[in-house]
Amino acid sequence: MKNAAPHLVIEGGVDDSGNPATVTISKSAVFSTNSNYPKVSGAVVKITDNLGTIFLLPETTTGTYTNAALKGIIGRTYNLSVLLEGKTYTASSTITRKAVLDSLVVDNNPFGGSIGGGDAEKWVGVSYTDPAGYGDNIQVVQTINGKEDRITHVADDFYSDGGRAPFFLTTGKIKLKVGDTVAIAFRFIDKNVFHYLLGIQNLADGNTIPENPESNISGNVLGYFSAHTSQKKVIVVR
Repeated sequence: MKNAAPHLVIEGGVDDSGNPATVTISKSAVFSTNSNYPKVSGAVVKITDNLGTIFLLPETTTGTYTNAALKGIIGRTYNLSVLLEGKTYTASSTITRKAVLDSLVVDNNPFGGSIGGGDAEKWVGVSYTDPAGYGDNIQVVQTINGKEDRITHVADDFYSDGGRAPFFLTTGKIKLKVGDTVAIAFRFIDKNVFHYLLGIQNLADGNTIPENPESNISGNVLGYFSAHTSQKKVIVVR
């Protein structure tokens, strides 16, 4: 990874589910998905849609800026502006379209993993029908017993266009057991966000040269801004 002077880290999201639009700002010297970054106060944050509607995001807690009135709409583009210490950082993201999250399933690790050499390791699979036409990208956020797994799960539809098959999620150091509760947030994301998150995923898997993935936010910052659809389901491991 790149060692450098502290980088600004901006992460923001707008979705269609009714969650408040949220932007978090922090600083980090080296990129890591597991770091606890010091929060940054005092920014002026706004999001403008392609119809010209402006939404201001006041700072609700240190380094976190939110607006509960902003609900994403499919087909609209959202433009982020962050003014901090005399410099403006911008990004743009579009809510493309939506696929229905049909169900969640629990099955054995398709690659044959086991827990301590004994029982087969369990993974959760996300079952959905991909809309016809290439170019769809998904992100899945997995929370196990109230704790996010901190693993980047993204995929495109190169091999699944128009099809329906479970997308199974690794669990990292957390091993699922009977009685565990798994919450899934299923998102359709645009291509720029996908490429950024794919860079993180490949970095974690050791499939690329260690370096900071390219953000879709201007100004040589880390993080990303995503406008997306979002659906949630919960399953208990049996």
